[in-house]
Amino acid sequence: MAEIKAAKKVYTLEEIEFNEANKTTAILSWIPIVGFILLLVEKEDKFVKYNGAQSSIIGLLELITWIPVIGWLIAPVSIVLIIVGMVKSSQGEKFNIPLISDWALKVMEWFN
Repeated sequence: MAEIKAAKKVYTLEEIEFNEANKTTAILSWIPIVGFILLLVEKEDKFVKYNGAQSSIIGLLELITWIPVIGWLIAPVSIVLIIVGMVKSSQGEKFNIPLISDWALKVMEWFN
């Protein structure tokens, strides 16, 4: 008898929309550790989950900041990206970081 496997949900940028009711949660999801927790527990709001996935990836990149020279370049950029993400979320806009946004969609699939 053939086994039936549940298909993984594939997320696209077009289906991720801002929800005014979760505005504060969307802003807080840009804090990397908070974003990772929200990525794990959020089931309904894709906007919060997407922001959490992006900030989690930025948080992982911040671990590289301990390496001299490379870290000195990455640290300020990651802080600016987090701040811009918070501001965009407070305005109800989606902030897509090049390269990281594609990874974030894949991470959302993993934690579906």
